Formats: sequence, C-alpha cells, structure tokens
Amino acid sequence: AAKRDFDALAQQVVDDLQLDGDCSHVFQISLMQEAKNKTSSGASNNTMPDLSGGNLINQFVSILTFDMTADFGEDMTIATKSSGTFTSGNSYLSSLYVTEDFIATVNNGYSYDFVTGESSSSSYILGFNTSTGVALPFCVGSVPGAITNEYSINKYNNYIRIATSEWNWSVNTNATTSNKIFVLRIPEGDARIMDVVGETEHLGKDGESIYAVRFFEDIAYVVTYQQVEPFIIVDMSDLTDPKAVGELEVPGFSTYLHPIEIDGNPYVLSIGEEWNFTSWWSSSSSKLTLFDVSNPSAPLIAAEFHESNTYTQAMYDFQAIRWLPESKLLILPKSNGYNYYGNHGADSFQGFVVYEIGVNEVKPLYNLTHNDTNCWYEASIAGRSFVFDSNITTIFGHTVISTDLKSGEKSWEFDLDDGLNYTCSYDYSYNYRYNYNYGNEYEYDHIHEEDALDSANVNIYNYDDAISPSDDVN
Repeated sequence: AAKRDFDALAQQVVDDLQLDGDCSHVFQISLMQEAKNKTSSGASNNTMPDLSGGNLINQFVSILTFDMTADFGEDMTIATKSSGTFTSGNSYLSSLYVTEDFIATVNNGYSYDFVTGESSSSSYILGFNTSTGVALPFCVGSVPGAITNEYSINKYNNYIRIATSEWNWSVNTNATTSNKIFVLRIPEGDARIMDVVGETEHLGKDGESIYAVRFFEDIAYVVTYQQVEPFIIVDMSDLTDPKAVGELEVPGFSTYLHPIEIDGNPYVLSIGEEWNFTSWWSSSSSKLTLFDVSNPSAPLIAAEFHESNTYTQAMYDFQAIRWLPESKLLILPKSNGYNYYGNHGADSFQGFVVYEIGVNEVKPLYNLTHNDTNCWYEASIAGRSFVFDSNITTIFGHTVISTDLKSGEKSWEFDLDDGLNYTCSYDYSYNYRYNYNYGNEYEYDHIHEEDALDSANVNIYNYDDAISPSDDVN
C-alpha cells in the first residue's frame, strides 16, 4: 500500500511540473551535498545527514525556450519547450549565466553542523546544453561559498570559472572568510559531474569578501572589501593553477569592473563608492576609477573622479551602464541633492551624466536632467540610455529625452505621464502627518511640504524609485 501511494504521489509531482510529455527532460534529483556532521571525536557521522544544506528536494529549476523568429499562431501564441531539474540548495537561484550554446544556473545552499557548531555555504551549478534549441540539463557541480552577481561566473573554452566568498562561522570562534576562484571542467560524453580542476589561494585579507569580479580571456580582475579595496589581478592562463599576480590597495570599493582599451593599452574602468569615517557623521562619494593593467604584476591608478553625496544605480543595476568604446564616453544615471526628508534642494539632480574617459583624466562633460517630475509610483522606469545616430536617448522615472551626443543639447522630451490622473499616486517629496486615535490606529493627512514644516507632530517618509535587477551589459 505504501509503494502504491508513493508511486501515485511521484506521478502527481511529475504531472504538476508540466514538462513536455514525460520525464525525458528531467535530468536527475541532485543530492549534491554529503553529510558533514561529525561526532565529538571528529569522525564522520553518516547516520546524521546534513539536511540543512540541500539534501532535500526543495527547488526545481525550469527553463522555457521558444523560437524568436516564429510567427504567432491563430490563437496568438508561440510554441514553447520546457525542461528542468531538481536542484540542491536551501536558499535561492542566485544567478543565471547564458552563452550561445550553454546555460548555467547557480543556487546557494547553507549548512550547519549541530555537533561542532560550524556553518558554511556552497554554490550549486547546473549546466544546460542549448545547442538543439531546447535547454537540456546535462551536468552538475558545486564549490564552497556564494557568488556576488552574474559576473562571478564565466565559461572559457570547455571550463567554468567561478568566484565565491565563503563565510566560515562557529559558535566558538569569530567568522572568517575565504575568497577564491574555482575552475571546473565541463564533462563530455556520458559524464555528468563538473570536477574542480583548479583553484586560487585566498584572495584579499581575512574578513574581506568579493564585491566585484570580471573575467577577461586568461585574466580575472577581483575586488575584495572591508574598509579598503584591494584590486587584484589573477592569472588564469593555467586553469589548473590560477594565482594572484598583482594587487593594489585603494580606499572605498567597486561593484562593477569593465575592461576597456585606450590607445591599444588595456585598462579596467570601475564604478564604486568611497566612505569617509573620519568624523562622527560618515559620508560617501561616488567614484569612477581607471586602472592601468598593462603590467598585471603592478596595476596602477591612471585616473579617478569623485563626487560627494551622489549615488548611481549603476553600482548594482548594470543595465544602466552605457560605454561607447569609439568615443571613450561613459553614460551613467546619477541622483543627488535629496535631503533627509526626501525633498529636493536647490542643487538637486536626477538624470544622467556623460563622462569622458582619458588616460590621465576622468571628467564629466554634461548632465542630462530628468528631475522635472517627482511623482513616484509603481510605473516608474529605472535609468536606461541608448545611442542611435549620434543621439542619446535616456529614460528615467517618467520622462524620455533625446540629446545630441556631441553638443549635449536637448533635441526633444516626452513625458510618459502626460494626461494621466495622479489621484492614486503620491509625490514622494510630499509629507505625511499622522495623528493617534484611541484605537491605536493612524489617520494620515496628505499635506504640502511648506505646510508640513510648520506643523507639529510631523513624520516624513521618503520613497525612492524602485531599481530593477540587472542582466549583462555589452
């Protein structure tokens, strides 16, 4: 009876996955994590599986594919194909890496040893073959630690290169970190496991974690951070023995690295922040840094630009970045001038800045202003820029602006909110006054800024435009 009930449940699970036809596109159940619990003497206790780290079937990754050249059918749909697999990891799908014929998904998992009091993290990699037009899962692998973002993983020839930070924590000791780049071989034939064939030593100092990484041919650029930013160059020419060959300590940190070329020489352009902790009130400034990496063993700062009390969403939303390699121009969204209450000061700015990147100087050329409307609501658009026929088209908030790339003069502007009724939306530079009643509930009055500042018992709430997650930047 138990077998009959289990078979029925298994069939129901498969049916609910809604794959094409049967289980032929389901790779396998990935029980990828060994039992790590140990006895007090240090010997493995295989009777206590590590159920916290991913040995349970708690996630299923499914990938949908369709032909982008196909026409809509009579029912206005396009034929799709789906495939997928169970995956280890008790956390979340942290990244998706896509090339022409290969897709890798990365899931995070965490484990805790109840005997030793030690905890650790792992990244579980699933490889999909897309050469036939359908994403078919065919290989698995795992490495210690968690990745930072989509740039932490890279396919090079028939290998996967992945950078992770692992926090090792114990109830008896302080937390330590391990920052490494691992190299895994993509299997061929009937093999299914991506074996680790090489790894670096720990990158950076203890307590630091990876904030940015970029793979470029047989080189990797890595930024770790705690209070200063070591910019590290890793030689990946020998995939079985990758090693750090150069390092430069810089104040602040970077979250995005972009390899570029100027006059035939290699550079890395970074986007980040620098914090000032010298007084009781800390402050930050956005930072653009141009690293000269022509000598991998001795990287140098060729140029940098700081701007206090500013923020760019490009630090974490990489689709907001636009690099023009021929003209050596960088286009980034920028916001500044908002005070503690979310109100706009006389020098406030929201829009884009066009920077000129030179060997000895990073300088702003002109601003593209978008802060003529301050109404926030869920339809607000994150900053994006496009260049067509020597004209920049920028989108930010609720406006679209076209600007001549050479002169910086505005050609036209379009308000996406023109003619809309704002009665269901709030201006985030307005303030909200609440009054207590005897039922411990709040009564809100929508009042204008000038009235609020003269009123007693005023609490002011700040709403910022939502920033969408990012994908790759070309």
